[in-house]
Amino acid sequence: MGIKNIVVSINEEPSSIITVKYSIYIAKKMNAKLIGIYVVNEEVIRELLKTNIFIPDEARKYEEETGEQEEAFLRRVKKMAESKGVDFESYVLKGVVHTEVIKKCEEVNGELLIIGELKKYISVKDIFYDEGEKIIREAKCPVVVVRNENIVNDLYNSI
Repeated sequence: MGIKNIVVSINEEPSSIITVKYSIYIAKKMNAKLIGIYVVNEEVIRELLKTNIFIPDEARKYEEETGEQEEAFLRRVKKMAESKGVDFESYVLKGVVHTEVIKKCEEVNGELLIIGELKKYISVKDIFYDEGEKIIREAKCPVVVVRNENIVNDLYNSI
């Protein structure tokens, strides 16, 4: 019995497409369903409001525009997966990134969670607050961290 559900955490980082490609490759090789999760980080929006960088109307507009970008990105990912014969579904959630990713991964019976490369840190404090680090520490299933764009592109192109 193999892995049936692979979850990929997707974000707005340019490196996210590499994570997606690797996830599609793994899902194809394991004949598994790929489930994409994109979380709108509401904490960032609250901070922007609290520090008066955004007023409420700007925050609302920002959320709308971000939602449109997420949907367009997820449509692109779906086309990529389908072009490789991989079943794909996605969820756009709002909240604290690591909490929502872990919760949804459990809800969809994710047996493997794939995330992008962790950021380079300046201090130990950065590590403690990083969403990727929190996912690795708190996820109940195995977590794969994707790195090395050249290898990933070769793998993706091989299927």
